Amino acid sequence: MEKVKLALNYALMLEMMKAKGYASTTIVALLNEGDEEILGSIGDGIPTWKTLVDYYHLNKAKFHQALKEGYEITFLTKGALKSLLSIKFGMKEGVDFVDTGEFLDQVTITADNLEALRRIISKNWTIVLEDENNDEAYLIKIELTYRPIFNI
Repeated sequence: MEKVKLALNYALMLEMMKAKGYASTTIVALLNEGDEEILGSIGDGIPTWKTLVDYYHLNKAKFHQALKEGYEITFLTKGALKSLLSIKFGMKEGVDFVDTGEFLDQVTITADNLEALRRIISKNWTIVLEDENNDEAYLIKIELTYRPIFNI
């Protein structure tokens, strides 16, 4: 079966919930209730959780599949990619990776986190393995799959 595709905003909100330690059953219960005050206390800088609540109610089967089997983000900007690394993996720019302007370099990531990133990253980004350190940590770079060509 094909992976569920989630828009960036839904994926980030879901990852915020997971990062706060909420299990899938609790996430479903919170979205069923739709209490924006409780949900608002979970997310840093999310203006409204109503969009995720509405999405959940309109796409319950798809959302449950994403929770159970995983998902792929439909599209990521570089800024959103950095937010994903921060929210899902607790990574910090300048510590765990370097933004070169064109791509993210010197990304130090564990084997488990690398596999998780590979499962959800959108197709517009490619993960390039730079170095492997005894299966404990990997050094990767994350670059655009298709670089824009500007004819000036």
